[in-house]
Parts: sequence; C-alpha cells; structure tokens
Amino acid sequence: MAQAATLHRVAAARARTSTGAWPAAAAAVGTLAAVLVLARQARPVVEAAAWSWRFAEQAPTTIIGPIGTARLAGWALLVAALVAAWHAAAALGAGAALLAELVVLVTGVRDHAAPGWHLLLAVVVAVPLCGSLLPATGGGREQRPLPGRFWAAAASMGLCAALSAAGTPLVAEESGGFVFISNIPVARIGFGALALIALFSLVAVSALPAAVRGRAVVLLATVAALLATMQLGYDEAFMSMLDYPVLRSQPATAMALAAVAATVVLGLGALAVRAREGASR
Repeated sequence: MAQAATLHRVAAARARTSTGAWPAAAAAVGTLAAVLVLARQARPVVEAAAWSWRFAEQAPTTIIGPIGTARLAGWALLVAALVAAWHAAAALGAGAALLAELVVLVTGVRDHAAPGWHLLLAVVVAVPLCGSLLPATGGGREQRPLPGRFWAAAASMGLCAALSAAGTPLVAEESGGFVFISNIPVARIGFGALALIALFSLVAVSALPAAVRGRAVVLLATVAALLATMQLGYDEAFMSMLDYPVLRSQPATAMALAAVAATVVLGLGALAVRAREGASR
C-alpha cells in the first residue's frame, strides 16, 4: 500500500510538471519571437547604415519613418521587460502592439510596410506571451527566469537576423556610376542567416528544463511554419530570398495557408508530446 501511495504521488507530480510546462514553453518561445521581431525592426536601420558606408549616394533619406521608429522603440522596450523577467508587463506590451497594428491596418495609416505583415508579427509574439500567463490546471508552478545560456543564444539569433540586412549593400558592386546587385550572393546570405537563426533558436531551447524542451520545440516549429508560409505572400520577410513572392497579390491566401500550416504543426506536435509522455509512464 505504501508503494501504491508513492507511485500515486510520483504520477501526480509528473502531471503537475507536464501541465505547467506548456506555459513555460510559451514564455520561452514568445521571448525568442520578440527578440526576432526586434531584429526585424532594426534591419532597415542596419541596411541603411551599410549603404551609407559603401555608397553614400544610395543611402535612403528616410529610413523607417515615424511609425517604424515607434515600432523599433516599442519592441526594444518589450524585450527589455523580458530581460528583466517582467512577464506580465511584456505580455501587456505585446497585446498593446497587437492592438496598435490592428489600428494601423484598419485605419489605413500610411505605412511603407505591406498591410498585415507587422500585425502578424505582433500576433506571433502576443499569443505565446499572453498564453504563458494562463494558470495551469492541476497546480502549475510560477515562471522561473530564463537561464543565461538561453539569453546568450537568443541575443546571437537576434544579432544574426539584424546584421544580415547588411548583406545586400556589402555584396553590391559599382561600375560606371551604377550599382549592381547579384541575387545569388544575397540568397546565400539569406539562407545562411536563416540556418543560423534556426540553430541559435534550438540552442536556446536546449537550455530549458527537460519537461519544457519538447513543448518549446513544438511551439517553435509552429512559429517557423507560420512565418515560412507567410513568406509566400509578403516581400517584407526576414531575408531577401524571394524576388517576387508567388502570392504577393493574394496576402489573404498566404495568411490562410499560414494558419493551416501552423495549426497542423501544432496539432501533430502536441500529439507527439502526449504520445511520448504516455510511453514513458
């Protein structure tokens, strides 16, 4: 009877751990997404600086404008809140960013970005960060600060995403007063940067506790599927690899495909996690 009671307590402890692991995984993936979005907002600044360094006459007079400046400052503050482990403030900030992007989209405020792209980025951050604050059934534990190795990998990922924007001006060549850009080196830089972003993301996830790690991989794959599919409809993506996205004239179609892809990946991943944990018991 004592053995049965011990087994019951162990099973209950596992259930509490696994239940609270989803919010922890959501917090980690939301943090990675926030760092990536901040890097995305900084890319135009990095690219303009690189053009100014190599070809002063090619540097844009207006880099990101007032709305872009507000986005960059807002996401920087949100990431700072995450670094300080102010999860509730960060989730509130992500929700505010989502509402602001919705207002920009609905009111038709003049913006250089493609309609809906920055709204999607805000959704990718707001959903996991707000979801991480939901109480876990069965008695979840409070969120712990993310480990230093996680932040080192996240910072490396963000720097890679931001600094790769300098690739186009760095490989450009001037001849006869004209600047020529070869698509092949630019594509190589883009694919290389994406590979490094994926690698650093996995390194960050590997720093999480074992119970959280698998769920974080599932959520990370969901975000990756969403953003990769959206690349088919927007040329506002993270890397310049598609000269003309195949669904550029149909962003709504690209968004629907992205939603389906993300749902399928999330569903299959959740089933895989449940099956793996069921087999280990």
